[in-house]
Amino acid sequence: MDLMTMKKTFYLAEIAAFMLALTGCNKDDIEPTPEMEIPDIIFDTDLGNSTDDVFAMQALFAYQDAGYCRVKGVMQSRKLEKAKLLIDQFMHYYNADNVPLGLVEGEQQFFEMIPYYQLADSIKQDGKPLFEPTGIPLSNRLPAWKLYRKLLSEADDNSISIVCVGMFTNLGLLVSSSADEYSTLSGKELIKKKVKRLDLMGGCFSPIPLRYTEAGKPKMLEAEYNISGDIPLAQKVINDWPTEIHLFPLEEGLNFPSVHDEILAQYASKPNSPIYQIYSRYNEWAKGDVGQYLWDVITMFHTILGEDYFDCSPTGNISVNDKGKTEFTAVPNGNAHIISMNITCDYFIWKALDYIANYKL
Repeated sequence: MDLMTMKKTFYLAEIAAFMLALTGCNKDDIEPTPEMEIPDIIFDTDLGNSTDDVFAMQALFAYQDAGYCRVKGVMQSRKLEKAKLLIDQFMHYYNADNVPLGLVEGEQQFFEMIPYYQLADSIKQDGKPLFEPTGIPLSNRLPAWKLYRKLLSEADDNSISIVCVGMFTNLGLLVSSSADEYSTLSGKELIKKKVKRLDLMGGCFSPIPLRYTEAGKPKMLEAEYNISGDIPLAQKVINDWPTEIHLFPLEEGLNFPSVHDEILAQYASKPNSPIYQIYSRYNEWAKGDVGQYLWDVITMFHTILGEDYFDCSPTGNISVNDKGKTEFTAVPNGNAHIISMNITCDYFIWKALDYIANYKL
């Protein structure tokens, strides 16, 4: 038995009861108990480039359908027109036409990994779009920071969980916002009153060796992508966010690659799904060494399914320098925690991934 198999089975007895609820079930078998806290979630994603955003969206709507969460809004944080159209199409696929969608504003720096945002233009043999849109013109969508203000003003106090797995652009603009037609409160005041927690995928607290060299030496990654894509607004969020932050960093997801052939086999029964279409149409990228891991969906699992399968650092503060490098300092009066995974979490993640792959949406 190899180490990974040992890790996946060692805690099986301890979590068997919970896993029984997640495996082999359909939505009629799952009824949240009165003791369960059902989070109201706003999902902020840079979908269109890295595949883990799509897994996070699959999890979000599967668990909403099963009664584990309520989706209050989706925010798009990649400043590409095709990415804006694609997320609208994917929301229609997930029967989420009525979920408010906000679109990013602002400036960003980004690079391509898997350019599956091009799926927005794909046509089936019958001449229809591969993914139908919701029917709501993008021009009618609010800017994401504005939609945040609208949704927060309508929410109960201390009720909203925000899951941001893309660049922090929308959140930074929200923090910086002023009173408007939705609320007399400033952005910080509105957040403090309405937001219960903020779960972020981002940051890197130990240098990560990259797959290429520079001047004959291994190049080290020190600034994580979601931070470095919009450093000024990432700094704004980290420095000025008034409620608790839970951050899942880059290095914690490196044990969970999304392996091309395994994903296609896992989603073979859903050939029309976004995940299957991406991995089947973009073989040259998805099979390549493009560093696709499951950071975003693990962050989503942490928000929806609770913290029992994760470790949490002591309270502290995060800092972001002008190059996007992050540091964490433990202090009693800080507002941030760094999330990491224990062995129990390792097994739990694989089971939860199987569950969302087999869930009938």
